[in-house]
Amino acid sequence: MKRGLVAAAGAIAVAAAVAAGFVAWQTPGGPARVGDGIGMTDNISTNGNSTDPFTPIPDQNLPALRDSSLKVEKVVEGLSAPTSMVFIGNDIMITQKNDGNVRLVIDGSLQRDSSLTFDVESASERGLLGVAYADDKVFFFLTESGNFDTRNRVYRYDLQDGELLNKAMILDLPGTPGPMHHGGKIGIGPDGNLYAVIGDLNRDGMLQNYPNGPAPDDTSVILKVDFEGGPAANTLSGNDKLASYYAYGIRNSFGMDFDPQTGMLWATENGPDAYDEINVVEPGFNSGWERVMGPISRTSASEGDLVIFDGAHYADPAFSWRQRVAVTDIEFLNSTALGGYSYNVFVGDFNNGSLYYFEVNDERDGLVLEGALSDLVADNDNELSAITLGTGFGGITDIETGPDGNLYVLSYRGAIYRIMPAR
Repeated sequence: MKRGLVAAAGAIAVAAAVAAGFVAWQTPGGPARVGDGIGMTDNISTNGNSTDPFTPIPDQNLPALRDSSLKVEKVVEGLSAPTSMVFIGNDIMITQKNDGNVRLVIDGSLQRDSSLTFDVESASERGLLGVAYADDKVFFFLTESGNFDTRNRVYRYDLQDGELLNKAMILDLPGTPGPMHHGGKIGIGPDGNLYAVIGDLNRDGMLQNYPNGPAPDDTSVILKVDFEGGPAANTLSGNDKLASYYAYGIRNSFGMDFDPQTGMLWATENGPDAYDEINVVEPGFNSGWERVMGPISRTSASEGDLVIFDGAHYADPAFSWRQRVAVTDIEFLNSTALGGYSYNVFVGDFNNGSLYYFEVNDERDGLVLEGALSDLVADNDNELSAITLGTGFGGITDIETGPDGNLYVLSYRGAIYRIMPAR
């Protein structure tokens, strides 16, 4: 679920659940050192220290929150174009898009040197995009070029005695034409499988709902695979490729998370110039792109215009933005540390640097929205303001629940912010 620590541009990681009122740092057991077997020696702290490792960094331009019961602190700075983060114990592993560097925050301090560097293709939305951790395994989603081709790949490392060993490529995905819409968020589901999202790469095929287009080609999908990269979705039928596809018809996504109470996958999706989305992603979900963005009733399309494989279904978004905000990550706060915000939804955007908050309904299959928002669309600035909790984050790329139960927000401008009770 972002369980086992998920992590955009993204995309999916949640640390251990925190009991009510308990905000001391948890200290899961595990290796004391992270490396890749080729000279990495940075330490991951597991020393049992229950104190807060972070010293807030002074900043005259902190993001602003609209709830005075909460406060925001800058706890990390000095990153370069960060895309995703994952907690490992009390420490944080962060991916940097353009230089391919993996950075570590240990005992609250950003380590000066990168821990691992990938040779990435970083044009436009390509680069080192996602990281996930579970069961002593670390996964990275990245774009790389070679042999006159550009590919998106997922690599797995074994974390043994503190070292990252046995590098293995478990997914080899298209990277062209691009250079936009690569997705790149990855996460571990409550079923113990790896979920990875890739956008349309500007292709027009059956997976983009062109009935006569090219056959399924690993674009516009959320893949569900085991830790060897083997198909694990087994929801759709009619084509050999479909066994790995949990969902399709996705233009691009920088965020996924699993509801900690139901295990249901939720994901964000970027529209072309309107109707960014939040979707409840049940197995076999067809999000509708390239025929539909936003509620289907606001388009000229019908479900009969979509490519519906055996086992697939279309559903309207749980929420849409009429004006494009470049929605990014989504996070269920998996703790009670922030009181009434517990187990509800936080979503970030890139264009405005805003943090949005939504309450989940009792059935946990949609959002509680009233008044002008009851149509499930933010149509104007007033409606946008009604769902905005924070501003000034500077392009949010990841949101995670920390081991202390507080909310951590990764900013593309190179910082991590923590939202916690104001007391």
